[in-house]
Amino acid sequence: MSPVPPQKTPERDAADMAAVCRQYSWTPEVHDLYGDPESILRKMDAQNMELTERRIFVLLTESEGLAQVRFFEQVKGKEYAVSAWTGESLGGVGGALGDTILKNKAVNCVGEQVRGLLSTFAMDSPTTVSAPANARAAFAHTVRAHGEDTFTRATFALLC
Repeated sequence: MSPVPPQKTPERDAADMAAVCRQYSWTPEVHDLYGDPESILRKMDAQNMELTERRIFVLLTESEGLAQVRFFEQVKGKEYAVSAWTGESLGGVGGALGDTILKNKAVNCVGEQVRGLLSTFAMDSPTTVSAPANARAAFAHTVRAHGEDTFTRATFALLC
């Protein structure tokens, strides 16, 4: 007779989420890719981002005169709330992202720390989407919005 798995409860889900958050807060990743949008997407495809293993991940894109932020947060099961902002410049937030992660030292939830950093951007109300099948499904539309042959920087922050 096989053992009966523990029943999921809100308390157990919260405890599991906290354990995963601690693990990923210790090992966040930030990838900066440069080039035209299609080159960035090809480089991105070579990365194993495992987005659905993360509760929070972020995309920052910037080219001359266009900047975008996409903040993804798992809200339940396989659904993510995506908040968005579009403007002319990120104003140095790409560098501040790395500083925020380094100063945090995995003491607090790195996703929540980055949320605080991005709070200066007036993001649209979140839209709920299904978990992305892969990074291209999550990010291609935003990266391509910069236009063909436009030199662009895309920053992928894989947080908690």
